[in-house]
Amino acid sequence: MNKPVVIWDKYIRIYHWLIVIGFTLNYFILEPGETIHQWVGYCVWVLVFARVVWSFVGPQRARLSDFFPTPIRISQHLRELKNRKIPKESGHNAVGGMLILLFWLLFLAQGITGFLLEETDAFFGSTLVENIHEYIAHSLFIGALIHVAAVLFTGWWGRIELIKPMITGRRKS
Repeated sequence: MNKPVVIWDKYIRIYHWLIVIGFTLNYFILEPGETIHQWVGYCVWVLVFARVVWSFVGPQRARLSDFFPTPIRISQHLRELKNRKIPKESGHNAVGGMLILLFWLLFLAQGITGFLLEETDAFFGSTLVENIHEYIAHSLFIGALIHVAAVLFTGWWGRIELIKPMITGRRKS
């Protein structure tokens, strides 16, 4: 019988969907510079910072050590994908780990540039910082598209549930 295996703890799932909501609000709905845009941005920044901390103290599948991209881990994942045999008990893979690290850096840089634009007199109205902030936002959007495509492709090709565990926390073994 297929006994469900716990893949994602509650914090990882809540974090993931709050990041999705926060990014969607600030990228598509809220006006840049408005107070609510700033607060959503600061909340996302805190979430990412807390996620980085959780990557050292959380459960095994949440830990950076579980998905940190190394050449050996990347080749192992690509081999598993090629053979269409991704272990059912696996969490993030090393290729996804590269995107996670990039997301963390981009979100943290986004928060810093937003802070510089809105909270410091020295950079208020700076075209350069505004352009960097906008470029980072577009990079995050492109990264999100890549992430969704990779999840859909890997789930189909690798014959593994990826979306349901991010909602329920569990995957059938």
